[in-house]
Amino acid sequence: MARIEVLAFILLLGTALTAATAVPASRAAVSDAVRNACEKKANKVTPPLRAGEREAYITNCIADATAAQGKVKKKKY
Repeated sequence: MARIEVLAFILLLGTALTAATAVPASRAAVSDAVRNACEKKANKVTPPLRAGEREAYITNCIADATAAQGKVKKKKY
């Protein structure tokens, strides 16, 4: 019985470590210019955002900016 609990704990710990290491990698992939631009945009929002709302706004802004970078525009001749 104790062996099953130890294996479950190891599995849980492995899952937590995997999730914890994935978060900084995604943030490092975002350039500082994009993050700074989104922070400036968040500062200009009226009425002023609370801390949680501001972070959510910045996260959505970064997601929109990185999604837009991947699209290739077709040239019109």
